[in-house]
Amino acid sequence: MNGFQLLEQIGSVVWGPLTMGLTLGIGGYLTIRSRGFQFRRFGTVLRRTIGSVFRPAKRTDGITPFMAMSAALGATMGTGNIVGVATAVTAGGPGAVVWMWLAALVGMMTKFAEVSLAVRERRRGAGPMGYLKSIPGVGGGLAALFALTCAAAALGMGNMTQSNSVSEALGGSFGVPAFLTAGAIGVLTLWGTSRGIGGVMRLSAVVVPVITIAYTAASIAAIWQGRALLPDAFGMMFGQAFGVQAAAGGALGYTVRSAMRFGVARGLFSNEAGLGSAPIAHAEAETNSPVEQGMWGIFEVFVDTILSCTLTALVLLTAGDGTLWQNGETGAKLAAICFSAALGESWGRWVSVFIALFGLTSIFGWCAYGEKAAAFLLRKNADSVGWFRVLYAAGAAAGAVFTAEGVWLLSDVLAGCMMLVNLTGLLLLAPCALDLIADYERWERRSRLRSRPGGDRIGTGRA
Repeated sequence: MNGFQLLEQIGSVVWGPLTMGLTLGIGGYLTIRSRGFQFRRFGTVLRRTIGSVFRPAKRTDGITPFMAMSAALGATMGTGNIVGVATAVTAGGPGAVVWMWLAALVGMMTKFAEVSLAVRERRRGAGPMGYLKSIPGVGGGLAALFALTCAAAALGMGNMTQSNSVSEALGGSFGVPAFLTAGAIGVLTLWGTSRGIGGVMRLSAVVVPVITIAYTAASIAAIWQGRALLPDAFGMMFGQAFGVQAAAGGALGYTVRSAMRFGVARGLFSNEAGLGSAPIAHAEAETNSPVEQGMWGIFEVFVDTILSCTLTALVLLTAGDGTLWQNGETGAKLAAICFSAALGESWGRWVSVFIALFGLTSIFGWCAYGEKAAAFLLRKNADSVGWFRVLYAAGAAAGAVFTAEGVWLLSDVLAGCMMLVNLTGLLLLAPCALDLIADYERWERRSRLRSRPGGDRIGTGRA
């Protein structure tokens, strides 16, 4: 058995029924018990998040909720939205996209819970380390185990998958040798992370919105060119997601299992709901309302998966004659081919530029996550673990020259281990997240009755 086969087997176990059940089950439980908070209050989510960006705000030199969201979105809106979707479609079929949606719809509440709990418990530690530590009896062990898996995931997933995709994209479109990309990524990683998590957030607040809007516009233009194939694309997605179009017998189960595994895994790799990474950034925000910061988590999943991943998938399934996704290519190369077919040859190169920029913002964000985890493990200040930054940059450079198959298999294993620890904690803390929602909505009702906006936030207390 070679290394790839071993990683594949471990990945199958890690992303087996237990992880799938926890991932969908916790999000589903929170959705039901909160009476569909992410759906019935989606208007409020938009007003409290993206709507607040256009309103005058008090001046602050600290980290705003928007900066925290941009850093988290920068780490999620990475190659997972382009390369990850292409990998999911080729490996799991178009049906994988539907499972991405399902995981994202309930994942909105999973991310809401982890973000809001991280803000409430941030005095105990960064992100999940804080709220896991608050669990009586087992909290200390879970927090340490999460920090260990987070640091490992940063070194083996947060840097390598991104740099590998950047290398593949730049090599395929511009002929840049992998070793040159590796060197450039190593240097840029050291530069981009030199000012710590605060610097990463400020940089992300400028870069991430621009490239997200630009990629969205390009995707819509490509889909418009292939709009006649949209009915067929949606037919394939829903048909293969539940086996309607699969052959009878064993092929039926395999098609559904593949669509589910790769759809959920790649979707969560992209939006990171339940992974526990984004709460590390959100816990840095200057806010007194865990619930309103949690709304940024809901918005983050919406933009990442429901919007961006869907647009990528539709480009893949409608480009050319609608069969390009079956041409044997995958990842960055497949995305470039499809955009070129829809918009012209030069757009394949622009997609590579998007992948490179998204990849760099993801690399920067994950370095900050890894540093926080390492500092928690060693019980030191994040500034005292600068050696991690150097090790991380070396790993990012190495990922650019490794094989894509090995890098993605390793990322599945590391992400799955990290997620299992975090989801175990969220399972125990789910009632606390529901209490935060109940307190917040009571505060809203009382404010309306008294016709007095503002005031002290309810929902910031401890359960």
